[in-house]
Amino acid sequence: MISVDAILSADFLDERGALIFPDISLNTIAAEPRIRHRFLETYLPEYEPGQLQDADVLLSLKPKVTAQSLEGVTRLCAIGRFGVGYDNVDLAACTENDIAVYITRQAVVRPVASSIVLMVLAASHNLVWKDRLIRRGEWTATTRVLGQEPRGRVVGTVGLGNIAREALRLLRPFELERYLAFDPAVTPEAARELGVQLVSLEELFAQSDYVLINCPLTPQTRGLINEPLLRCMKKDAVLINTARGPIIDEAALIRVLKDEAIHCAALDVFEQEPLSPQSPLLAMDNTILTSHSLCWTKELFRDMGLESFAGVLAIVRGEAPANVVNPAVLTRPGFLRKLERLAAGQ
Repeated sequence: MISVDAILSADFLDERGALIFPDISLNTIAAEPRIRHRFLETYLPEYEPGQLQDADVLLSLKPKVTAQSLEGVTRLCAIGRFGVGYDNVDLAACTENDIAVYITRQAVVRPVASSIVLMVLAASHNLVWKDRLIRRGEWTATTRVLGQEPRGRVVGTVGLGNIAREALRLLRPFELERYLAFDPAVTPEAARELGVQLVSLEELFAQSDYVLINCPLTPQTRGLINEPLLRCMKKDAVLINTARGPIIDEAALIRVLKDEAIHCAALDVFEQEPLSPQSPLLAMDNTILTSHSLCWTKELFRDMGLESFAGVLAIVRGEAPANVVNPAVLTRPGFLRKLERLAAGQ
């Protein structure tokens, strides 16, 4: 007897209908007789209500979930986001429609943290710049500009959540001098236990040799990193953003990079994605640019699948998924009725 109908967004599949990511742990729910799953046939940047009408659970990659997406959608109980970002989901609309939104909080920690360390080392040793020169036959030029090791330097993170903590742990063997953080949600005592000093945003930008952006995109953090902050940075400092592009004022960053006011910006995310072919960032030697996929590994998608599908299995048991980001929904009578109905196989 089928209890739960789960649909997956179309961007899990390629043009031929085959999985783009070979292992998303789909066997976790495929082996459960009470769960029926299918992939949407059409990719839309924003879901339409007709795509969601027959779903109990939506498992989603990139498309937006808006209030318009949910008009007339009464059956949907939960949305599982592959990843930790949920700025493309209207949480208020989901709560109003008795839909829990959950994320794969643990799966992304190591891959993103490893990506941050990669950016630190690539920027420190001028890896991308030397690669460009050597491909142009400018061997001698690559030998005349020295890098700077992380050893003895200061790293500062905007946000001290799970990813930031793991990145700092992975960086410790490189013998940095100090670890700074700006995060209003973390107490000084908790930071001290991690060997991290909490400072103001201005102090962090002024004192750090490496500034890591590790906060979520919210109305409060949109445009948080502005030109005055960027101008506070040391001339040989590195800015690394693997979080969300709109946290940084991109136009201001471009001006700072054009002035060579900092050593380098390593960016995996941008205000508009894909990055425009006309973006000045593409022509700059003091940038490292990747396509919001630096952390995408086989292990990442396997583990995101395990965590996301665990939420579906919880719903089959009549339980709320873990890592719900709109917790107010969990006590709403409409959501609780949906859980009861699905657990009863109705």
